[in-house]
Amino acid sequence: MEVGIFQGASVGRRPWDESEPARLRNDVELGVAADKAGFAAFWAPEHHSLEEYSHSSCSHLSCLAVGMRTENIRLITGIFNLCPPINHPVRVAEQIATIDVLTHGRVELGTGRGSGTTEVNTFGVDASETRRMWEESIRAIPQMWTRDLFSWDGEYFSVPERCVLPKPVQKPHPPLWVTASNPETVERAARMGIGVAMFSFADPELLRPLVEIYKSTIEKAEPVGEFVHNKIMAICPLLCLDDSDEARRVYSLSMGLIAPHFTVYFDTIPHNFARFADETRPIPQTRLREMIDEASRDPDLRGPMALGDPSPDFFYENGMCVGNPQEVLATMRRFQDVGIDQLVTCPAAGWHETHEVSLESVRLVGEKVIPELR
Repeated sequence: MEVGIFQGASVGRRPWDESEPARLRNDVELGVAADKAGFAAFWAPEHHSLEEYSHSSCSHLSCLAVGMRTENIRLITGIFNLCPPINHPVRVAEQIATIDVLTHGRVELGTGRGSGTTEVNTFGVDASETRRMWEESIRAIPQMWTRDLFSWDGEYFSVPERCVLPKPVQKPHPPLWVTASNPETVERAARMGIGVAMFSFADPELLRPLVEIYKSTIEKAEPVGEFVHNKIMAICPLLCLDDSDEARRVYSLSMGLIAPHFTVYFDTIPHNFARFADETRPIPQTRLREMIDEASRDPDLRGPMALGDPSPDFFYENGMCVGNPQEVLATMRRFQDVGIDQLVTCPAAGWHETHEVSLESVRLVGEKVIPELR
């Protein structure tokens, strides 16, 4: 099982004059540190107007920034929104190919259709159309990379006969990924021959059925690209220190911090949407701030990560890599046992953890955990 790193770009409360640029720069530094430590992949998100939660709006530029300062680590957009009004597919093909050239063939295109209505409504996109937009784009982009002359006349975008340049150096083209978190979308991705990124923080055992669906289905894939990319990824928080008590103490300061933001912004998740179903979309940013404040006062709020007593058993059972290297290794092995191909860790999920602690966590995983997994 490979181990990757995820740039979250969580900034936290205002003022942002110092915290925003510091977080974006520090996330790049974490990618550079991960390369030195032997991590396999650097993932960067694309989010729009999700203040406090994530200020990373240019996934591909974050990948390029890390790529220009590293030699080995794979660079994966997580996710590049493929809705044409947000990112025109020709521009996606051009930008990814350029990064591939400049990083000597290390980029991978992770794709999706946005975290919720806050993002897509920013660009005048109706959330109900994003799935069809994504599928049209993911089928077209590999052709732009592999054909001398490309043309397209589709439902959501059209291109006259053109030579889309530059071409990627990876042949036939960079690997493709898509985010998926339920059996239907995992199976669909497998049929299309695409790697699956599961951005769901959960007990690893709960992922086993999804891994089995993916692995059994992809054997019969009809790939949208020129090859089948048979890889499934899961994500988890990370805080690894020699002092396990200190790791748990520091991590506990951030537990539950992003739950209000997640509840409001990720409204394509049914239980999140139900909470604010009566809100008229698009929701003004002023109202979004009020909704987050309201959600933060709910004692029963459900966030993306489990909440509970920050004990070794709690973290182990919920797939949270927090503790000393031995404890982190034991938790990672749970993901390995269910068949995850790549475990992507979040070394700076909240905004209470110092950059120095995050760097030490990455160094220790590279020194004492990754060699054991290999």
